[in-house]
Amino acid sequence: MPPDTPPTAQHDGEQEPPALIAPKRWRCCDCGATGLDSHGITCKSCDGLGFC
Repeated sequence: MPPDTPPTAQHDGEQEPPALIAPKRWRCCDCGATGLDSHGITCKSCDGLGFC
């Protein structure tokens, strides 16, 4: 039986880079992702970003 080895061995202080996880953005349901309300004013729900 082979000796137990760790699945990911790190050498001399080397660290693995952090995993890249894409943020999930949801389209604003009040302005439809435009960032403006029907009067052309910045959407209060998303602060004009278009996503929540």
